[in-house]
Amino acid sequence: MNVARTGILAPSENPAEGVMGGLLITIFVASILYGMTTLQTFIYSQKYTKDGTFLRLLVGVVWVFETLHTAFCIQFIYGYLITGFGDILNFIRVDWGVGIAVICSVVVGVCVQGYYTWRVWIVSGKSILWTSIIAIFALARVGFGIGSAALSYMYPDWIKLRRYGPALTTVSGGLGSAALVDLLVATTLTYFLKRDRNYGPHNRQSETMINRILLYTVNTGALTGAASLACVILFALKKDSLIFLGFFAIETKLYANSFLGSLNARSHLRNAGSHNGRLQSSRTRPGIQFSIPTTQGHSQGPVIEITRHTVTHDDHGEISYLPGEGSEVDLKVLKGGDLPRYS
Repeated sequence: MNVARTGILAPSENPAEGVMGGLLITIFVASILYGMTTLQTFIYSQKYTKDGTFLRLLVGVVWVFETLHTAFCIQFIYGYLITGFGDILNFIRVDWGVGIAVICSVVVGVCVQGYYTWRVWIVSGKSILWTSIIAIFALARVGFGIGSAALSYMYPDWIKLRRYGPALTTVSGGLGSAALVDLLVATTLTYFLKRDRNYGPHNRQSETMINRILLYTVNTGALTGAASLACVILFALKKDSLIFLGFFAIETKLYANSFLGSLNARSHLRNAGSHNGRLQSSRTRPGIQFSIPTTQGHSQGPVIEITRHTVTHDDHGEISYLPGEGSEVDLKVLKGGDLPRYS
């Protein structure tokens, strides 16, 4: 069968495969991540009903704009592949939903990075220098994002837009600022948490908890930073494909999931810390100690002195230690009878 005579393009000549194939797959991945965002939002709403009104409102705003972002991502992929089916020139046009998706992404980013900036403010002991530096780059990301959204409406097709120098500046500046904020947040939290651990009283339980917090912070920052870097590279170099839009969508979902994951991980960290503390009670100095106290002219049965250290870890990464508390339990009560007396 002669493919050319039938008017049907051969698979290798299909323009949609190269231009839209990667975008379609990455939008599918972003939709899966949105499902995880929704699940985490539901878990948060059920478990942390006592959180402050502002934090709960922030979670709601993130989920609403994540929903809008996902809807407009589906809208522009539908416009390219379904509404414009058969129109090859439709692939080079900038769909109107792209700009709105960028604005939704900017809102999600500023909410998440604003929360991380606040955490740096608390953990650093309200350091104006560190907090200001991170806040400046977070606001720069907002400005560059708004500029990118405006340019998507000023230039009607991708060829002109991607050849226009300021467009590359706004895209690379916005995503670069986002990646830099992630790096600064991870570095700052690592520095101050390690400093507090080195100069304050601690034990194996608190050290393990700090290490978990640091590992989670660094890993989430690395994921979002890698997605931002991939967007910039694909936008600048892969000019025959729109796959950079898909990575941009994935980056937004990673921000939302890292934010909600850090909130939902609080109870897990506390439970893990309590479990480790119970396991270590028989191996470390705090724990059950036996003593035989005596009074003037009288002797008593042996008693058990139970000593515990309480370690609390709040939502801002701060650790406090309560002194050991002792309580005595008479062995006669535990055994149900008198014990041999010691003279």
